[in-house]
Amino acid sequence: MALGEAPPNRCSGSIKSPPQRPASISFAVSSKGPYGGVAQLVERFGRIEEARGSIPLTSTPFRKILSRSLTGGPLLIALMFVFLISGCAETAAESTYSGLEVKQPQIMPDPVLIDTQGQSFSMRADTKGAVRLVYFGFTTCPDICPVHLSQLSDVLARPGMPPNIKVLFVTVDPETDTPQVMRSFLDNFSTEFIGLTGTKEMLVDVQQQFSALIATPAVDENGETTDIGHDGRVFAFAPDDLGRTQYPHPTRQTSWTRDLPILATLR
Repeated sequence: MALGEAPPNRCSGSIKSPPQRPASISFAVSSKGPYGGVAQLVERFGRIEEARGSIPLTSTPFRKILSRSLTGGPLLIALMFVFLISGCAETAAESTYSGLEVKQPQIMPDPVLIDTQGQSFSMRADTKGAVRLVYFGFTTCPDICPVHLSQLSDVLARPGMPPNIKVLFVTVDPETDTPQVMRSFLDNFSTEFIGLTGTKEMLVDVQQQFSALIATPAVDENGETTDIGHDGRVFAFAPDDLGRTQYPHPTRQTSWTRDLPILATLR
């Protein structure tokens, strides 16, 4: 598969929006648009290099902008760079985080699921005092899930990173992802990553509580599941239990290394 193409696999299947929940318990998704509009765009068209932090992500190639500007003469080029620099400065000044900021920070839901030891696990209460990075995925995902987890593993292993960070991997494929299967899968990235499962009904409810896109299997003419479309964002919650940022696929490592120390101080 060529880099930059939408992967035709279980991670890129169709997804549907969850039913509307009461405002009192609905977790705001993103200030970028309904259900994280920009997050979904980069989820679909992002490159793996961007996830690794090797290239910048832009909606229009800079080379194309420059080629158009050349026809307008030196003055137009100069004006373009003035606007570009001032725009970047304004964005940097306004934004506290590199991730997608939610409109109104809300408290982390606290559903009880089953961990990889077969024990009950309260997602908020059992991780009190930590930065929680919540991700909905599945162990047989061929690209997006491993990229996110591998990236987080690399970032958290860097010197000086806060120790109070928990990665919570919630499966969207409970029939395949038993506690044992999840533990074996997560150990490829970190023995500290927490795997969580439950019944199908429980997991749908958890996705709704986090305002995540509901994972949807795609079935072929033989009734076999060929794809699972699922939310590609990591939902971040600070030690004060508030969710302020989300991180779509792809997210650069520089974004994580900038934001995680900030989140870890919010108590």
